[in-house]
Amino acid sequence: MHDKAASAAAYASSAVATLFGLSLSQVVALGGLLIAAATFVMNWYYKQKHLDLAREQASKQRNGVNQDEQPNHPTD
Repeated sequence: MHDKAASAAAYASSAVATLFGLSLSQVVALGGLLIAAATFVMNWYYKQKHLDLAREQASKQRNGVNQDEQPNHPTD
C-alpha cells in the first residue's frame, strides 16, 4: 500500500513538473525550499514553546513555588 502511494506521488509530481515546464533539478530545488521553510517554521514554533515553559518556570521560582515541592491539598 505504501509503495502505491509513493508511486502515485512520483507520477503526479512528474506530471505537474511536465505541465509547468520545470526540469527535475528545478523541482528538487523547489522541494528543498519547501522543506527549508517547513523546518524554519517548526523550529520557531518549538523554540516559542520552550521559551514559554522557561518563563513559566522562572515565574514559579520567583513566586517561591518549587516544582519539586508540590503543595499538599486534601482530597476530602
